[in-house]
Amino acid sequence: MDKAAKGIIAIDYGRKRVGIAGCQAGISIAFGITTLVIQGLNDLLKQLGPILEERSVSEIVIGFPITLGDKPGTLKDDILKLKERLTAAGYTVCLVDEALSSVKAAGKLRQRGRRAEKGDFDRTAAAIILQEYLDGYLPPLGEEEINQD
Repeated sequence: MDKAAKGIIAIDYGRKRVGIAGCQAGISIAFGITTLVIQGLNDLLKQLGPILEERSVSEIVIGFPITLGDKPGTLKDDILKLKERLTAAGYTVCLVDEALSSVKAAGKLRQRGRRAEKGDFDRTAAAIILQEYLDGYLPPLGEEEINQD
C-alpha cells in the first residue's frame, strides 16, 4: 500500500517549537503544515489533536535524533513519551533518524532567497523528514537503534 494513501504527518520535535508536516492522501509530496509553540508534552498533544482529526491521520512519523556517534540525542526521553502517548491513542507511530534535517531545512530556505522565521525551519525540517520517509530513504528505526546508550 502506498504510504501516502492514508493520513500521515511528520513531527520535528523540539521542547519549545514543534514542526508539523503532512501530505495529501494519495500524493507522496510532503509540505509543512505549521509550527506549534508548546509548553510541555500535554500542551503539544492538546494542540496536535485538532490537526490529527482534521487530516484523518492514522500514521505519525517522528524525527528521532541520533548523534554523529550513533547515540540517541538529548530529546530521546521526550520523544519516547510522545510516541507512547500517541500509540496509546491508537495511532501508528514510527521513529526515523532525523539526522541533518535542520541543516537541510536551512539550505532549502536559503535557496528561496528570503528571510526565514524560526518556525519556518521547524516545519521545513518536518517536511524533509516526511518526504524522505515517503521516498523510502528513512526506514523506521529498530529498538536497538532507539535504545542505544
